[in-house]
Amino acid sequence: MSKVVIIGGSGHVGTYLVPRLVEAGFEVVNVSRGQREAYAPNAAWKEVRGVTLDREAEEKAGTFGRKVRELKPDIVIDMICFTPGSAKHLAEALKGQVSHFLHCGTSPSRPPRWRRAGPSASTASRRPRSRAISSTRPGGMAFL
Repeated sequence: MSKVVIIGGSGHVGTYLVPRLVEAGFEVVNVSRGQREAYAPNAAWKEVRGVTLDREAEEKAGTFGRKVRELKPDIVIDMICFTPGSAKHLAEALKGQVSHFLHCGTSPSRPPRWRRAGPSASTASRRPRSRAISSTRPGGMAFL
């Protein structure tokens, strides 16, 4: 059984993702600040190990990536990364240690002026800069 560590798994997306991972046979560890529970109840949460870490404080101390790595995950899903520096810190700590690292944070990929102005005639028809990649894990769960 593969171990999935999901950072920020009790938020909106994690509320629905975590039970699906459990039901698909993954061992799931939810890393959070411990300040709230999932939005919707699901019996699968009883199978999830919770680990409380304050990401901001641990990153300032330079220990967040190491503490995630010490959980010995096969897969890491990061749902709450907000800065490029934070992403880099975790990626460097996990390099060569996990089979998959999914970054689902909200670091801006375009200059802030584009976000404030909204789409213009020159940018409205552009295709998204990222692509969804689909693969099916043994057990039948498709990841997009």
